[in-house]
Amino acid sequence: MELPSLYTPNEVADHLHVSRGTIYSLVSRREIDSIKVGRNRRFTAQQVKDYVARRQQVVVVDY
Repeated sequence: MELPSLYTPNEVADHLHVSRGTIYSLVSRREIDSIKVGRNRRFTAQQVKDYVARRQQVVVVDY
C-alpha cells in the first residue's frame, strides 16, 4: 500500500500562487478539503487537483 504524499499549506499556496491565509480561508469555507494531522493541516495531491478542477468549471468569461 502506497501512502499519499501530504503537502503543507505553504506548499499548496506556492503551487496555487496564493497566500497561506487564502488557503486557510478556502479550508474554513470548505472550498478545499484537507486532513488534520495533530494540530496541523495537510493536503493530498488529489485534494489540490479536485479543488483546481472545481475552480476551472466555475470560471465564466462574459465579454
